[in-house]
Amino acid sequence: MSVDEATLAAPAAGATVNADNPWPGLLAFRETDQGYFQGRQAETEELLRLVLRERLTVLFGLSGLGKSSLLQAGLFPKLRQENVFPVYIRLDFSSGQPNLVAQVIARIAREASARQIEGPAPKDGETLWEYFHRDGNNFWNARNRPVMPLLVFDQFEEMFTLGRLDPDRSAATEAFIDQLADLAECHPSAKLKAWIDEHPDQASAFNFGRHYYKVLLSIREDFLADLEALRARMPSVALNRMRLRRMNGEAALLVVSQAQHLIDSHVAEQVVRFVAADQRQLPLADLEVEPALLSVVCRELNNRRLHLGEPKISAGLLQGNQEQVLADFYERSTADLSPEARSFIEDHLLTVSGYRDSVALENALSTPGVSRQAVEALVERRLVRREDRGGTQRLELTHDLLAGVVRASRDSRRQREAAEKERAALLQAQEQQQKKLLESKKKLQVVFAIAAVFLMLTAVSVVTAAWAIRALETARREQVIAAEAKHTAATAQMQAARSTNAANYSNVNAQKSSSEAMMQAMRAREQAKEIAEQAKQIAALLQVLSNLNGEEVEAALNSQSAARLLPRVYMQIVNENDRDHAKQIAARLIAEGVLVLGIEVVPKKTGSTKTEVRYYRKADEPEAHKIADVLKNAGQKSARVQYLSQYENDPKIRPNRFEVWLANGSGGN
Repeated sequence: MSVDEATLAAPAAGATVNADNPWPGLLAFRETDQGYFQGRQAETEELLRLVLRERLTVLFGLSGLGKSSLLQAGLFPKLRQENVFPVYIRLDFSSGQPNLVAQVIARIAREASARQIEGPAPKDGETLWEYFHRDGNNFWNARNRPVMPLLVFDQFEEMFTLGRLDPDRSAATEAFIDQLADLAECHPSAKLKAWIDEHPDQASAFNFGRHYYKVLLSIREDFLADLEALRARMPSVALNRMRLRRMNGEAALLVVSQAQHLIDSHVAEQVVRFVAADQRQLPLADLEVEPALLSVVCRELNNRRLHLGEPKISAGLLQGNQEQVLADFYERSTADLSPEARSFIEDHLLTVSGYRDSVALENALSTPGVSRQAVEALVERRLVRREDRGGTQRLELTHDLLAGVVRASRDSRRQREAAEKERAALLQAQEQQQKKLLESKKKLQVVFAIAAVFLMLTAVSVVTAAWAIRALETARREQVIAAEAKHTAATAQMQAARSTNAANYSNVNAQKSSSEAMMQAMRAREQAKEIAEQAKQIAALLQVLSNLNGEEVEAALNSQSAARLLPRVYMQIVNENDRDHAKQIAARLIAEGVLVLGIEVVPKKTGSTKTEVRYYRKADEPEAHKIADVLKNAGQKSARVQYLSQYENDPKIRPNRFEVWLANGSGGN
């Protein structure tokens, strides 16, 4: 693979500070900022001694202590005086399958070009050990003097965080660690050894006794245990180490008071004690100060001075505490941005567990609410930094110190969003409940109206029945009178022939009255039967409508039969002892809007041990499950649904028809 195929841009060459603002905030000092890098002279000399002494050096310390600044603005300028060629490397894990070796080779080439150093060209597929040990692979400066490359891996803890986000990245990370271990321990890979055993004539292509390179790993102290886990493959990680500690107050005072034209010495000391949270006026040498926080406070104070137009930083500008300084810095940096831009910072520039993460600028700009102007503002305010990695510009938070502030803001926002969502759900539930109450009210009004009609018709039927009974009694009395008249006529016929015509006339009238009475009684019976049937139908309609909501009631009143809107259930039992329990279940079904058409006993030698809901149309399956749920709530825990597919197209079986077969002995549950 050629260098051009895997490029990794170096940090911008321009300085991050100047005489009017010599504090970079949360950004690291760069090599060009060495004139403003104060307070770490002793640490710089100690680190230089370790690097020159051994092949592998480990620099570790807590986040916020300025490891990156120490490397770039402190160590690098001194290394160049010793003919050492430092190559600053921060690996990029944004790709799903990152080629980490190619990134290292590409960074060497770009840094060599920027420093006018002639370096060897890489060969496709060769390892780091092969690249540095191939015979003739040397680095020469512009004065034709050899220089020793020093690979400086900053923020090496990302190997154990971003490098292990998924199996592909983990595999790439492990493969790279193997190559780095071979390089640090000066032994070729097993694959290369086997190849040379097969091709001994090619051994001269490599210089096995010369190791003209160095490696430096800079890592956060809280990941030191992960680094220790590599000792089996890379024993040298335990031999040459330096722990970077917090600054003491005297060193911190050098950082603040270097700009005497911006701050007086007594105010500078107050700033140091403020950052150290000193409440007891301890000697400066006994104070502990975090350089990154000190730099943020100084830069914020200087920005306030500029905003107020004051010539120097005064003690009156100091306010709040350390945490508030960072929180205020974050709030001011995002105050005029859209909520979407702030959510982007909190959701995309931090991992789920709260570590810094990076996002391609192109992807950031495709996020709704994130504009190029917003990104430029964040970069200018030092909340976010933009770096070129592998030819792609990426965004990330400027420092780990911001991770806690951003995570706290993210957690608070998500809690607010959850509370708002819960509130919206509560309002929706209240609206639905109010709607149900209105529907119930409307339903009751319709039911009451139907009940009134039913009562009226019932009264009419009662009056009509009473009238029919009285008509029947009248007809019977007339039959008795007619019989008496007939008897009188017969007696008169026997007594006197002269009364024959009168008797015949009375007989005819009696028969006529008897026939009319019988006809009237029959009509009364038919009317009573018809009214009773109407009353029965109204009662059934009332029962159906009482189980519907307002909209269904209106639809039912506009239809020919309310019962057509409801599922129909025929209940089957195999034991007469289960009838009472079947009635209770029928009441539950009716309450849920199901029309129960009857309970039938179907004797079987051995009843089923499970309750079944049988349905005949595939479209009726959801309703069958609802009926089964009602049965389960009524105690039939074994209730299940069964689809009888052979009746799917049977014209004799109407849709929405079901059979409930209760398990034998259900009444005893």
